[in-house]
Amino acid sequence: MAVALCVFFLLCGLMTGGLCAAPPIEAPACPTNWTRLDCRCFIYQATPVTFAAAEEACQVIGGNLASIRNSLEDTLAYQLVKDANSGAIPDTWIGLFDSVEEGNFLWVDGSKSSFRNFRSDQPDDFGTAEDCVEIHRVEERWNDDGCGDLNPYICSKDLH
Repeated sequence: MAVALCVFFLLCGLMTGGLCAAPPIEAPACPTNWTRLDCRCFIYQATPVTFAAAEEACQVIGGNLASIRNSLEDTLAYQLVKDANSGAIPDTWIGLFDSVEEGNFLWVDGSKSSFRNFRSDQPDDFGTAEDCVEIHRVEERWNDDGCGDLNPYICSKDLH
């Protein structure tokens, strides 16, 4: 099987003019002040606003509230918050919510990632009024909270 794959790739390379005939295509750069991770860009916004206002502000600058698709992106999100706040972590909105159906969390950008990093006792929908997700100031994990709370936020966008 491995030999067949090698022959296949060799033939494809010869038919297209060589194995390295075309220069690699580079993804566009992130806008100024955004941080790139793989093919995505992230930015921390310090102004405390509601979840809905944060999503609207992210859309204005070409993104959405941050979808966090894996542990590396989660680590980056926390680092952006820490760097902007001299090591402190204020509660910070990310783009996860369950206001459509309790317990069925969705990303505002439509991402299908199942990555989650909730605190051990979360989500708890305390008082049946916690439908939006924040990076929590304790434990570097996530918490569900009331969408009307005022928090800073992180936006993200894919590079196309």
